[in-house]
Amino acid sequence: MDIFELIGNRLANQGFHIDRYDFNRPWGGFFVLAESQAQSFADIYFDGMDVEPLRIGGKLSPKILLVKPEARLSWQYHHRRAETWRV
Repeated sequence: MDIFELIGNRLANQGFHIDRYDFNRPWGGFFVLAESQAQSFADIYFDGMDVEPLRIGGKLSPKILLVKPEARLSWQYHHRRAETWRV
């Protein structure tokens, strides 16, 4: 079982709906969870942080990124969205 399958199974066991995923990025891949589960996602992965203040434009997009060892991510700054990361 690879890491993507392992994390996908864990998310499903936690009751999350995976809206989409992509495992073919140069740096690894990601899962995008249902927006309706954003607070549940924050409860588990961000110690219960309230997601409402993050609703810029009314939309939330909970994601889990998996980065390959030695891979690099580029930093992108967005004026119209808030991001909260946990490593």
